[in-house]
Amino acid sequence: MLLPFVRELFTDVELLPGLARVASHLKEGTGRIRVSGLLPTAKALLLVLLRRLSERPLILVVNDNRAVEDFVPVLRGFCELTAACDPEEIVPLPARDVLPFQNLSPHPELQEERATALWKIASGKGSMVVTPIAAAAILQRTAEYYSDLARTLRRGESFDLDSLLGHLNTVGYSSSDVVEMPGQYAVRGGILDVYSPEAERPVRVEFFGDEVDSIRRFDPTSHRSSNPIY
Repeated sequence: MLLPFVRELFTDVELLPGLARVASHLKEGTGRIRVSGLLPTAKALLLVLLRRLSERPLILVVNDNRAVEDFVPVLRGFCELTAACDPEEIVPLPARDVLPFQNLSPHPELQEERATALWKIASGKGSMVVTPIAAAAILQRTAEYYSDLARTLRRGESFDLDSLLGHLNTVGYSSSDVVEMPGQYAVRGGILDVYSPEAERPVRVEFFGDEVDSIRRFDPTSHRSSNPIY
């Protein structure tokens, strides 16, 4: 429960003349502006309030992945305290942990986090993106690319299962006997289980011929289905 005096404190901060000027500048998009003299915690609070006042998504560029990990929880905390935005709309986009010439694969959890972030950005679900300098340079074109990778299935519509499996292989999903981790899919007859990186649970799609008969989330530990998704 948020105490009244705490809520009043945040209201007073939002009325600061300097904050209003910066918000107006961001909303109008009239060029660069420099703001300095803030401690990290104060910076996080004002950034959350700027997101609401400017009514525009923000990209916050930090030094490295460690800075992303440190900054995101603070921003989400202020989102909850001020109700300026949904904490889930604070999106961390880490940089890869290997260089292209190293001939190494990035850590799977990092790949999953990047895939989730890029999908949120591409689908307009990110109010604030926190990313290192190394990842910011390719943010725009990568998000646009991700938006073209989506495939939407709806109950009652027709979709060729073989084409869908080919697409899953192309975008990096791996075939498995049983779906247990994000990035996996499994096929048994006309049933497709698929675990998207941005989803809390995998989805079971049942086909009747080429028609989508049902779509349900399920628990990967027990494989019990929940209510249908429409």
